[in-house]
Amino acid sequence: MIQRHEEGKPTPQRNSIVRRSRPMPYGSSTSIVDRRQETNRQRFVGHRKPWLTSQLLRLQRRFTSWVQTRWVAIAATAILMAIAGAGTWAWQSPLLKIRNIEIVGAVSTRESDINERIELWDKRLFTADLQATIDSIAELPLIASVAIERLWPGGVRITVQERQPWGSWEQAGLSYTIDQDGYVLGHGSPPAGSTTIVSNESFSLRPGDRVDHHAVDAAAKITNEIHLALETRAIELTYSPGEGIRVRTADGQTALLGDSSGITYKLAVWARVVEEATERNITYSTIDLRFGNRPVLR
Repeated sequence: MIQRHEEGKPTPQRNSIVRRSRPMPYGSSTSIVDRRQETNRQRFVGHRKPWLTSQLLRLQRRFTSWVQTRWVAIAATAILMAIAGAGTWAWQSPLLKIRNIEIVGAVSTRESDINERIELWDKRLFTADLQATIDSIAELPLIASVAIERLWPGGVRITVQERQPWGSWEQAGLSYTIDQDGYVLGHGSPPAGSTTIVSNESFSLRPGDRVDHHAVDAAAKITNEIHLALETRAIELTYSPGEGIRVRTADGQTALLGDSSGITYKLAVWARVVEEATERNITYSTIDLRFGNRPVLR
């Protein structure tokens, strides 16, 4: 009888590292490193920092990271806060109140009359209503224009331009100097060789009053253009509210031209009438040109 004996399975063995000692080289020295000792910047291995210190270090690292990622926003915020602070100081600073006012250009107008219309004293330079002061000064009769500029930190300069004499306006036996817009400047002397307009109105005038500016405009245009159109000059200009401007020339002609509309055309018609009247031997004392291309001879 044959019996078979079961052989046991070999038990698996775990992988293991076998350390075999090797002889030290001859002459080598053995050194022992004590890692438990601290150097200047290291601590003991396994040493735990205090809780408060670790929390502070963590907060410091988070704050540093937050600043590094948001430095542009922080810088912009700081600049805006600085500007806002400077603006607040400037708004409330007494240095920016108007304490000095300079008036330039006043010759015929008294500075006291201008000062009476200025309401800028002790007002803040940023918020002072300069336009209201300009409008008030411009109401003075001899003032043509007004400009105001700020002088930092606490002053303004008021520059006025006065009306300039242009000619004379005779009325009710008195002679008044007027500017080219028809404003009466007073009884001063007009420029040499200027135009004189005689009005048949009977009331007197005061500086600042305004005569018929259409008549003044018509007289200015006639004086400048009549020599070119008729080869003569105007020696007398009269004004009547119902008729307008009447002109008498150096060669004895008289024409009624009305207002200032179409003066150049009216003078051209007048020149043509003079030619035809000479050709046809027509005599007349006055030519009425108020109706443009329909002249009337009298």
